[in-house]
Amino acid sequence: MPSHEHEFPVDLIRNDPRFAVELLQEVGGKPLPEHTRVRCDASEATRTAPVQLIADSVVVCERQPFPHERTDEPVPVLGIITEPQNKWDPRKPYSWPAYVANIRHRLRCPVALLVLTPTTALARRYSEPIDLGCGEIRPLVLALDTLEPVTDQSVAAAHPVLTVLSLASNPTDDEAALKALITALKSLDTSASSLYSDYVLAALSAAALGSLEKIMTLSDYEFRTELIGRPFREGEAKGQAEGRAEGRAEAILGILDARGIAVSDGVRERVTSSTDLAELDRWVRRAVGVERAEDLFE
Repeated sequence: MPSHEHEFPVDLIRNDPRFAVELLQEVGGKPLPEHTRVRCDASEATRTAPVQLIADSVVVCERQPFPHERTDEPVPVLGIITEPQNKWDPRKPYSWPAYVANIRHRLRCPVALLVLTPTTALARRYSEPIDLGCGEIRPLVLALDTLEPVTDQSVAAAHPVLTVLSLASNPTDDEAALKALITALKSLDTSASSLYSDYVLAALSAAALGSLEKIMTLSDYEFRTELIGRPFREGEAKGQAEGRAEGRAEAILGILDARGIAVSDGVRERVTSSTDLAELDRWVRRAVGVERAEDLFE
C-alpha cells in the first residue's frame, strides 16, 4: 500500500493539477510554454508492451488551437509526469524513459519528468541523467526537505497548496507558519479543504497541534474535515481534557475506517481508553500511513 508521504503530493496534484506546473517551475527555473488550461490525464504509459506502466500522476498544459491546426480541441503543449519517491529504486531509471516516451507519443508534445523526494541525499541520486544509449533523460528532482515552511501570509494566500505541502513536509510549531497555514486553507476551495486539513494535521507534532488549536480559537477558520476537524471542534467545545482525548480517539478510528483498515476490539479499546493527548496525537499521525491497525502502537 502506498505510504502517506507518497500519496500526499499526488493527491494534491489530482485535486489541483496546476500545482504540478507550480512545482515544475520551482525546480526547473525555466519559462513554460504558453497555455490556457491545465488538466489531469490518464496515468497509463503502456502501449503494446506486455508490462503495464502506470505513472503516479500525469498533468497536461494546453492552449487554444491556432487557425491552421484545423481543430476545435485544446492543443497539448507540455506533459508533466510527477513521481514521488521515498527510497532508492534501481528499476526507475529503466521504467521512467518508457513513461516519457509513451506519454509523449500519446500527447504529441514535450514531456517533463518531475521527481519528488523527502531528502536532499535521495534527490541527488535520482538527479543523475538516465543514459539511453542514443541520448539521455534528465529528471527534474525536488527535495521536499528544502521547502521552507511559509511564514508570510501574502505568500500563503498566493500559493496555498505549496504552503500546505511545505508545512506537511517540514512540520514546525512556529506561530507564523501556523498562521500562514490558516491563511492558505482559507484561500482554498471549501470542497477540497478536507484533504489538505487531514494531511497537514497528521504531520504536525503534538505541540504544533496545541498551538494551532489556540490560533483557531482567535481566527474565524474552522477545519472542514470530518476525520480530524470535527473531533477537534467537539473536544474544544467540551473544554475538558477527556473531551479532547475522546475527539482524538474518534479521529484515529475514523481515519482507519475511511482507509478500509479493520479495527479489532482490542485496538478499539486501547485507543478509546487512552487519555494521554501526546500519545493520541502520535496515533493520529500514524493512522494515515499504517497498513494494520495494530501498527499504531509500534
